[in-house]
Amino acid sequence: MNQLTVVFLGPQGCGKGTQIELLKEYLYTHDAGRKVVHFEMGKQLRELASRDGYTPEKVRQVLSAGELISYFISSAQFSNYLIDHMHGSEHLIVDGFPRQADQVPALHSAMQFYDRKKTFVICINISDDEAVARLLKRGRHDDTEESIRHRLKWSREETIPNIAWFRTQPMYEVVDIDGERSTDEVHADIVARLGLA
Repeated sequence: MNQLTVVFLGPQGCGKGTQIELLKEYLYTHDAGRKVVHFEMGKQLRELASRDGYTPEKVRQVLSAGELISYFISSAQFSNYLIDHMHGSEHLIVDGFPRQADQVPALHSAMQFYDRKKTFVICINISDDEAVARLLKRGRHDDTEESIRHRLKWSREETIPNIAWFRTQPMYEVVDIDGERSTDEVHADIVARLGLA
């Protein structure tokens, strides 16, 4: 199996986390000798916010207010994670980055630096109505239909230009996935479209 580089994009509720775990499981099963490096922006920000200090406190405030994390923080988290975890031969999965246009150069620069000649950008697509229905089922106290639709609107406005840019670049292959199917169907489609099946 060839070294794989995959960026997962899609609105909240599209099932990215589930599909990433299934893909990691597939890779560990079918390419057991190769490590999988999985960068997850949300996890990294939560870990940073859990520390003591001035910067973690500011990050906590931004996260609790539901506001955007600055490029300075997001790009630093992404860059430092890769610096600490990349060794050259591993599969790389990126989740939650880039979300905004100003983050795209950081990803692109990293792919060039690590000689990732082909990067798949998996876009799991679901309607806003489907996303709202799924997110309301989670039962989080801050998830109202209004707040969810606000986040979805922002997400689409920010990420659609990024996806359009990836489509114009030869080193990226954008793969559109219909996320409104069963988990197994979506997983099988991703595996096939990545050329793994």
